[in-house]
Amino acid sequence: MNLLLLLAVLCLGTALATPKFDQTFSAEWHQWKSTHRRLYGTNEEEWRRAIWEKNMRMIQLHNGEYSNGQHGFSMEMNAFGDMVREAFSGTADA
Repeated sequence: MNLLLLLAVLCLGTALATPKFDQTFSAEWHQWKSTHRRLYGTNEEEWRRAIWEKNMRMIQLHNGEYSNGQHGFSMEMNAFGDMVREAFSGTADA
């Protein structure tokens, strides 16, 4: 019984630790990686996809506000879409 409980807890922990990605972005993610020639290992791919999705949501929110006249410019995904803001800011200093 204890072994079965331990196995169930381990499986649940693994399932909860697996990142959940928005499947509506999958085609765009793969196209973006192809366009910008990005290749990642498994762990890095999950991390970069999460960053990219966060940036994509921010762009969509901004562009929705732009459509409502709240901003004077629109945004689009670019080659830096898999980078966090802090890493991107550091590229200007180099």
